[in-house]
Amino acid sequence: MPAVRGDGMRGLAVFISDIRNCKSKEAEIKRINKELANIRSKFKGDKTLDGYQKKKYVCKLLFIFLLGHDIDFGHMEAVNLLSSNKYSEKQIGYLFISVLVNTNSDLIKLIIQSIKNDLASRNPIHVNLALQCIANIGSKEMAEAFGNEIPKLLVSGDTMDVVKQSAALCLLRLLRTAPDVVPGGEWTSRIVHLLNDQHLGVVTAAASLIDALVKKKSR
Repeated sequence: MPAVRGDGMRGLAVFISDIRNCKSKEAEIKRINKELANIRSKFKGDKTLDGYQKKKYVCKLLFIFLLGHDIDFGHMEAVNLLSSNKYSEKQIGYLFISVLVNTNSDLIKLIIQSIKNDLASRNPIHVNLALQCIANIGSKEMAEAFGNEIPKLLVSGDTMDVVKQSAALCLLRLLRTAPDVVPGGEWTSRIVHLLNDQHLGVVTAAASLIDALVKKKSR
């Protein structure tokens, strides 16, 4: 059996190999149900799981979901990963939320608070992960929470290009989702200068944002 690498997560690699080696759909479902039962027991167990273990099990749930199976647990564990200072753990938390958490979920307030913490971080990688999440699942609630902060990141001279690109895409998402909530202001005129940026991603994201602002104003 060929080895499968899983970013150091041997349990995940073995599980993926097991699924690949299933000879029938019935065998695959049986293996998945066994794994789901194991993950449930780990999440409900008395032993406190560390960040690595939570990441591993959340990754397994994501993989199972991508195979076409419903996932009805693990959401809180994914939200807990957002508070990690380790990039890989935080990234998996945001990925799970972007794919599996409904914006009407009871967890949305906790998610918004975690995003606020990351947007206030001095670590641009954490800031960027938070912005990418908003760009993927931005809702009216998120527009109300971040509509004033994201424009500041976009036009600040201290913001890295990759973060500017994500900020522009965030605002584009929020404008399309809740156009009446995102405030206007000085930033709307300053983003024109982003078209002269050396970073192609910033230019294309800014162009899309400017197009959306013009269409909003012409309505």
